[in-house]
Amino acid sequence: MMASLVLSESLIIQVDCNEDISMKCDAIEDKSYRSVTWYKLNNRTGIIRRSDDEKPQFYEFPRPARFGVMNSLVLPRVRPEDAGTYLCLIRANIGQTNRESIVTLNVSTDCFIPTTMAVTAWQDGTHSTPQCTMHVVEVSVIWSSCGFLILGLVKIALCLISMEVVQHIKRRHSRGKQQQW
Repeated sequence: MMASLVLSESLIIQVDCNEDISMKCDAIEDKSYRSVTWYKLNNRTGIIRRSDDEKPQFYEFPRPARFGVMNSLVLPRVRPEDAGTYLCLIRANIGQTNRESIVTLNVSTDCFIPTTMAVTAWQDGTHSTPQCTMHVVEVSVIWSSCGFLILGLVKIALCLISMEVVQHIKRRHSRGKQQQW
């Protein structure tokens, strides 16, 4: 016997970039269901699932997500790529009707991504360093080769200098022993 499905009306949410949002699942009427699962329909990705008040099961969704009040979907600091259609699927107990609700999330494209600071505790106090984006600089093969060549020559020069210093110390040491006889 196939379970029937009831679709509730679609909800549209408009938010600004970097806001924490909570998407309510209108399909939840009471606590008599086996599981609740959230999906993002645009790329058909499972997000999070909970069965019978157990620990949530996370799918391969690329963003952090968690359950909120009444199994709402909470997405922290939304970005424009989070915009899309989300589905909340309620799997009913045997003999009851499965339900689902659809939430459309619109996120403004005017995003300001704040600079965060990493704080490291040291013995004397606190040290903070800004987390910066990494800029990749392409260097030609010729410049790379010159850099490695110079590095190699400096290493050879330091080796020769240290060898001369060691020989000079040995000579002084051997002269000191000859004078003692």
